[in-house]
Amino acid sequence: MKIDIHVHTRKTKQGDAPTREVTPEKFSKIVLSTDVKILAITNHNVFDLQQFNQMEVCLDGAVQIWPGIELDVIDDGKRSHLIVIVSPNKRDEFNQIINQLTEGKSADEFTISLEDTVESFEKLDPLYVAHYLGKKPDMSEASILKLLGMGINSNRVIKEATNSISAGIFIAHGHKSMYGSDVRDWDKYTEIVGELPELRLSVDSFEHFCLLLEKDVPAIDTAIERKHSEVLTLQPFEDETKVKIRAFNDINIIFGPKGTGKTKILEAIAKHYSNRGTMASVFESAPDKLADRFDIKGKNIEESIDLQGVDCCHEEISRIRKAKELDITSLYKYREFFNSENKNKNAKRMKIKDLPTLLSENSDSKFNEYKDAHSKVQDMVNFLKTNSSIDEVTTDEERASLISDLNVLSSKLKNGSWELFSEWKSAKLTDSASQCFRDEVTRKTGERSKPSETGFKIFATNRLNIGRDSKKVIENINKNIQDKIENVGVLGPDKGLLKCATSFQFQNGDIHESKYLSMKSMRKQDQKEFVRIMGSINDKATSNDLFDSLTELNAIVDIDKILSLSDLLLFWRRFTLSGEDYSPSNGECSMLNLHSELAEDKEIYLLDEPERSLGNEYINDVIIPLINDKAIQGKMVFISTHDANVAVRTLPYNSIYRCHDKDGYGTYTGNPFSNSLICLENTEKTLDWKLISMKTLEGGQNAFGERGKIYGNN
Repeated sequence: MKIDIHVHTRKTKQGDAPTREVTPEKFSKIVLSTDVKILAITNHNVFDLQQFNQMEVCLDGAVQIWPGIELDVIDDGKRSHLIVIVSPNKRDEFNQIINQLTEGKSADEFTISLEDTVESFEKLDPLYVAHYLGKKPDMSEASILKLLGMGINSNRVIKEATNSISAGIFIAHGHKSMYGSDVRDWDKYTEIVGELPELRLSVDSFEHFCLLLEKDVPAIDTAIERKHSEVLTLQPFEDETKVKIRAFNDINIIFGPKGTGKTKILEAIAKHYSNRGTMASVFESAPDKLADRFDIKGKNIEESIDLQGVDCCHEEISRIRKAKELDITSLYKYREFFNSENKNKNAKRMKIKDLPTLLSENSDSKFNEYKDAHSKVQDMVNFLKTNSSIDEVTTDEERASLISDLNVLSSKLKNGSWELFSEWKSAKLTDSASQCFRDEVTRKTGERSKPSETGFKIFATNRLNIGRDSKKVIENINKNIQDKIENVGVLGPDKGLLKCATSFQFQNGDIHESKYLSMKSMRKQDQKEFVRIMGSINDKATSNDLFDSLTELNAIVDIDKILSLSDLLLFWRRFTLSGEDYSPSNGECSMLNLHSELAEDKEIYLLDEPERSLGNEYINDVIIPLINDKAIQGKMVFISTHDANVAVRTLPYNSIYRCHDKDGYGTYTGNPFSNSLICLENTEKTLDWKLISMKTLEGGQNAFGERGKIYGNN
């Protein structure tokens, strides 16, 4: 729930921008598109009751709007701005007072003293919001003290800062401070609402808001009770001491001196929820976890490889390694055949021995095509039967019809494949029988059979296949593989986004850098030899010494480990920043680990001293907004911390303070809204939340004040 205490809807003074003018319809449309749930209408020296009422009707209860005015106040000769805001229930009386005060004067002419301001409006129990240091025209410290000295409720005086940083500084030094948009252009309002204050406690009305400002305990308890919570009974320590704490679906801070068992409590909370079936574990920031999380050493590198567009050539490498020379039919066999022809009449009558070869090189290819097609059709049938998405978009009749057609197609492919198989095996059997007859005739009659072919086709085809396979291997080795890029996290606005880049390359014989590691457990030298010899095989496919290179290939020590090109794959994984290699520091690693933990969608987050190794700027700008976002989502966030930014600026619903004194260990719970901490063991013992927080997290009130003076003097 965001609040905007300083909103203009009218151009009332000459210096006001025309873009401050907004119709009730446009106003409601813009506001309803944002997270702002409370606005105070504070035009310069004017309150437009009619416009206010129309805006309230247009918002229809979805957003609270409060009546207000920004006055030009003169005190001790100096002009400053003071905003007065009242309850919507008192709008009519508020309007009458303003009309009486401004009668006969324009917004540019009107001024009022502090005394007249209080006398006119105090009976309406208003909020006073003074422009303060840097918010021009600002009210002096003396004028604010004078205002407070007029008998008004000091809890209802707020100092308006220029932004969240200024407000944070003022609050840290004991001032009640807030800031509004002071909107100048309604067309740009949605761009600035992200910087507006977030109310940690839900507010029902103007009166409720005022009670919370006054730290009214019943009002605070009522607001806190709306947030879901449960009481946990934990046994975090070895002495079996039980600790009862209240856990909110929000931010729960555990703080206290070192050695008081804060981590033990976190571990007990994790165990409690894990035993109930909700996964929970304590996050501890450690720099080396970043390298492990992104597997920089590549222990599980194979899971992340995408070789799309690359053929790993498993079959080609297997064929090359098994290749043998196929000789052509020598002229000697033809001469023997013709010299022995017609000498034996019985041999002459046996024509089967002279049958030509029926089996061709690719006799089985058509059979394999039919077989693969049949397998894929069957896979499709199974897919149709089991896929739920298809069930959702088709009827039973449609699926049955489609499956029936596919079954018919599958049957035809299966029958066709058996026919092709029969033809292939018949040809192979016939060729084998013919060869047996030729061998037998030659053995018994001495007559040579006519060679069935010259053998040149088989010889040449074998050589060409080896050349084609080796060429394909070399082409794929030289293909580029796209780097895999993963976003790691932002190192801050100045440095930007850290990434994890993984480069892949096949060992092509020219990669010697140690940064490239092999995917397989083998020597790089053997990989290089494989590539070199494969290139030689490709070059010598038609040379006499081709098979010398094949023999050399099979003699490589680790050749049995190279079954495909994936076994030649090298990788180089590293972190990069703006495209350059980068080694994040320990602090940056901790920062990114924590950011990653909070980026996960979980129900429970348990953070043990997340501030370790982190800079305050990163904690303020990145981590605290992430933690607050988890609270808005209703997640349970438990944080053990020694950091004031984390413990205080998150405005936790629950602060758990662990301490040790003469009476032993103690556990107190409370919150910054009520400014109290109550002992769980003895509810009569209470502590001041602010003082304890300053003592534990800031080194004490004196040290905190000293730093304030140093900052103030500089």
